[in-house]
Amino acid sequence: MNLQQYLHENGLQREDILTRIAVSLELDETRIQRMESAYNAVYDVLKNDDDFFSKIDFLVYPQGSKAIGTTVKPRGREEFDLDITVEIRDLYYNYKSSEIYNHLIRVLSNNDVYKEKLIPKNRCARIDYTGDFHMDVLPGCIVIEGDSKIMVPDRELRNWTSSNPKGYANWFIQKAESVTVSNLNKAFRTFSALNEAKAEQENLPNNDVYSKEPLKRAVQLTKRYRDIYFEKNPDYKTSSIVLTTIFGELYEGESSIYETIDNILTKIVKRYTDYQFLFESQGVYKRIKVLNPVNTDEDFTEKWDKEKQYYEQFIAFAKSYKNKWEKLKNGDFGIGEELFGSDRIKGILTEQLKEIAKNEANKLESAGVTIMSGNTFVDRSGNISNSEGYKSKENRNFGDVE
Repeated sequence: MNLQQYLHENGLQREDILTRIAVSLELDETRIQRMESAYNAVYDVLKNDDDFFSKIDFLVYPQGSKAIGTTVKPRGREEFDLDITVEIRDLYYNYKSSEIYNHLIRVLSNNDVYKEKLIPKNRCARIDYTGDFHMDVLPGCIVIEGDSKIMVPDRELRNWTSSNPKGYANWFIQKAESVTVSNLNKAFRTFSALNEAKAEQENLPNNDVYSKEPLKRAVQLTKRYRDIYFEKNPDYKTSSIVLTTIFGELYEGESSIYETIDNILTKIVKRYTDYQFLFESQGVYKRIKVLNPVNTDEDFTEKWDKEKQYYEQFIAFAKSYKNKWEKLKNGDFGIGEELFGSDRIKGILTEQLKEIAKNEANKLESAGVTIMSGNTFVDRSGNISNSEGYKSKENRNFGDVE
């Protein structure tokens, strides 16, 4: 028995498909290395500044999706957004808010590599590698020694404002790691242990494929559908920080990607429905609020009050996602391409099925439908159908190993 047969017999092939799709969405190693080189280069340039940065202690580190393991490669002509922090290891009240911002802009604008790429923003300096990615460099100072909070300059406010990129990353990672062990990771380890000799001969996936937690994978897949959904209406595109925070807040330690997405979408739509009923029955307007979990004074969705179209578009996106997800649950194989783009599912599923049995090419798609719905049978020869042979274990728990 090979790995795909083992996953199939334990009701985990659907979970494996979602995992492989998420992996296919991740940034490739070449781009990761380019970005890491880019932010390391920023550190070197700042360190060589004789006027300010060489005289202080500071750190440069990534924040956002790179820091929490939820990167998704951009679609089409979109650029990847790499957020990095320049954390000055000194108390913020020793400086004016404009001081560190102006020093950052000065150094970058005087550098031959960055001066043509530099775009000053309200709180950060953007370095635009056109057609590839842009890097937002956020300067900040510590608030209390030993605490992760920092104060960053806000040019519009002409003052400091609080931020906590390290604290946010730690919060999300802890939420992701609250799962005891994912079903797929458990199955992979069990298979490897039971079939140690054969596993050495089989071309098994890297263990990292199955070790990433379901919450992180669910966020990756959701961000991809978000990109597809808002492709023709990018002005109201729901931000990654909002989606990531919602998923982190509503996650309850589910052990599969499938169950994570399914449960969270149900909660989002129910919450909206409850608020809508409250408005229609009592005239009380409430909306889904997304607060910074490490600084609840900060509302990531504040602009949803100023311009309700943002909220309305988020709800429309969530409902669309839920609707397509229900079709996927019911075995609509084709809907997967609408959810995640291109023909990834078909290619991944074809590879899996070829490992299970030597079916004819024209039988692969019909077999794929039954796998996505969880209603599959395999005979002793490894042939797949939806009526005869050994039935896969039911997916009531969406991928548990029984």
